[in-house]
Amino acid sequence: MESMDYKESLEALRRAGLTSLEITRLSQLRQMYMANELDQAPADLARLKFVRWLVVHGKLTDQLA
Repeated sequence: MESMDYKESLEALRRAGLTSLEITRLSQLRQMYMANELDQAPADLARLKFVRWLVVHGKLTDQLA
């Protein structure tokens, strides 16, 4: 739905049979999901940096023991 503007998105949801309340709740859920995704990004980056450090220092490899 990124290519559609906001009004077109709302109209598509209405045509699909969603009520105004359902559309509002869906919008709130999407906003909460996006906020959580942004909150999670720094933690994911920190984990990736740690894994990279482990590999660089020979503590983690893809070789089986």
